[in-house]
Amino acid sequence: MILSRKFKIWFTSFLVVLIVFLFYRIFGNVGVIRISRPDYQIGDMNAIPGDANVGQIGQAKLEYVERARFETVDPKTRKLRRVVGFEKVLHKSGNEWDLYKPYMNVFQDNLRCNITADTGTVELENVEGGDPAPKTAILKGDVLVHVIPQGANRSESFIYLKDVAFDSDRSMLWSDNDVNFVSADADLMGKGLEIVYNNATNKLEYLKIKRVDYLNIKRLEQPGGETKKTVPPAPQTSQVSKAEKPAEVHSVPAEPAIVKEPVQQTQNEDEYQCLFRDNVIIEYKSEVVLSEEIAIKNLLWSQNDQQNGEPQLESQPQKDQQSQQPKTEPQPSSPKQSGQQAAIAAENLTMPEKKPQPPKAWRQIPVAATVKCDGPMIVKPLVTSLYDDFKPDKFRGFYQLSSKLFYKLGQRNVLIGQKVDYDIASQTASAVGDVELVFYPEMETAKGRGKVPFIISAKQGADFVVPDKVATFYGDVKGKFVKQTEYYDEENVFYGSKLIANLTEKQGSKDIMAAGGISHITVLGPNVRLESIRMLDKTKLSHVRLKSERIDYDRATEDIIATGKGKIEYGNTTQNPTRPTGQKSLDKLCYALVEGFTKLVWDTNAMHVRATSEESGGIHIGYLPILDKGYGQRITIDTRQIDIDYFEPIKGKAQLKRLNATGGIVYYEQGRYEFAGEELTYNATEDFMTVSGSEEMPCMLNGVFTEGVEYNLKTGSASAVLSGGVGIMPVRE
Repeated sequence: MILSRKFKIWFTSFLVVLIVFLFYRIFGNVGVIRISRPDYQIGDMNAIPGDANVGQIGQAKLEYVERARFETVDPKTRKLRRVVGFEKVLHKSGNEWDLYKPYMNVFQDNLRCNITADTGTVELENVEGGDPAPKTAILKGDVLVHVIPQGANRSESFIYLKDVAFDSDRSMLWSDNDVNFVSADADLMGKGLEIVYNNATNKLEYLKIKRVDYLNIKRLEQPGGETKKTVPPAPQTSQVSKAEKPAEVHSVPAEPAIVKEPVQQTQNEDEYQCLFRDNVIIEYKSEVVLSEEIAIKNLLWSQNDQQNGEPQLESQPQKDQQSQQPKTEPQPSSPKQSGQQAAIAAENLTMPEKKPQPPKAWRQIPVAATVKCDGPMIVKPLVTSLYDDFKPDKFRGFYQLSSKLFYKLGQRNVLIGQKVDYDIASQTASAVGDVELVFYPEMETAKGRGKVPFIISAKQGADFVVPDKVATFYGDVKGKFVKQTEYYDEENVFYGSKLIANLTEKQGSKDIMAAGGISHITVLGPNVRLESIRMLDKTKLSHVRLKSERIDYDRATEDIIATGKGKIEYGNTTQNPTRPTGQKSLDKLCYALVEGFTKLVWDTNAMHVRATSEESGGIHIGYLPILDKGYGQRITIDTRQIDIDYFEPIKGKAQLKRLNATGGIVYYEQGRYEFAGEELTYNATEDFMTVSGSEEMPCMLNGVFTEGVEYNLKTGSASAVLSGGVGIMPVRE
């Protein structure tokens, strides 16, 4: 049977845990970040000359622009927010400048970001009544984005690009070439990058990597030494000693800009989701997720209140502070102008000769999980309908997978869904539409104990609640597994409208991705049924069907409980030619029926089954033997409670040991006998039956009152037990 004594389900809660793990690694581990609208004023770019010989920022002129850097200062806090510079101008053509060694350093509350490239091209746009602003910009050649988060437990990151372009009209950054993300926590390789932000709301519209070749997620352990890095000391106003400090122009507004109180955000306004699409595969140890789309929802991209690590401008330089830029000779400064950005120009300013590289120890960190997909990775607001027109391919179940993928999976646990959503706020996951879950509990087989595939499928999705460790499947739920024995193949299938599984963590494992077991499983109706079919080649040997309103399985006690009005049907229609036929009635071909019970408890450890009925009709048992030339005598038993004990003379093969019916019984054997009484007991080993009565339920044999009945099924003889042993038949007074 599908829920046998040794039945153990290693239910794969890996989907939920893996998505939590993925979110923690890629997004949560670097802290929350507000996507702010870049302030691309002229102070962020090259000193732009009004003619061939002069560069000018507002009223401040820079006579020499071969090497320059510009600082952006927060007008309210006087903290350094951005440094932009280049080594020299290679070529100027109208409003288009070609730059050599451009770079940018960005400082936020919880991280620092350094961007460098070999060359860059900037197209400027003159704005009437204002400073020129970049219209387009392209960085080319060994573009590196180095992200250094604050905190010892956060990994720095490196993003490698061949090129990246910016278009102010579309507020868009993009690259059509390879994208490589490297950190101690994860490595990503893909192609094509698009980032679009909204100037009006200062929020990210979407981020898209057009194709993800792989995303390798690494373990928490860090062999070979420390692989995390803290944020270096925040740069100060002076980055070199006073004697070697270049001339500078620091200007802030005469009065700080009015900062409005943040507007109360409506629900979901700052929430984002990350999508992986088109043949998505997530692999973790012995567990795999297959889906056309995986969505991680409710990512908050709002900046936190932490203020540590903010670079701040000070009136006096710190003598021991190291400069990020090489020391230079001072240059004459331009006068301060109200409202203009801070800028620095230097004659001999050069970039560092060597770019930072990921620590070699990162190579020793093993890969814990891998994500692959044929389509894009998209980050977008939760409330927008952008990119919602995706139509997944037709659902393919486990046995519809390609032969290459099927054999690659081996005996790993697999979850297959058309679309899988994970909500980071509520820690819940949902599989939308068709879903299949495949895992491999150990069962008895013809070759001993072995792993057998168990498949749970549903038509209307499934929910996984991480805090409660509960998984729920909806709509036409079906569970199936097939096991092979020496004498037959057994197919076990259960059906229902809803299945609820309570999950447990794997004992003795601290791995957050360890597959857990099931502590309790519930199948709800309507139309709950459990079927077990035994086959030999293409011949059906037997068929068992259990129907009820609800079926529960408890892992601790290994009890199976059917609740609600139920029925058991049994058909043993073909003799197994590979097994010798015995003389007991158990070996005879037959149809059997047990119906009318309101509760059935199957103790698989004690090998005991009890069925009870609270309804007036009670439990009805029907038995019809199959003979060579038709059917034998029909037998029925009506009672209130029935207890069955069985045993396994051959491992996995149950045989009846004892049957006991109580609460009043009526036994009827067509054309031969009719018994009535308080209790009926059948000893299957001896093939012998007894019936006893009570004051409330006296015993009868074919309509005659008696103390009891003895029935030898071997000989077919039934006899009355006389009162007092004197041979007088008792009668009702």
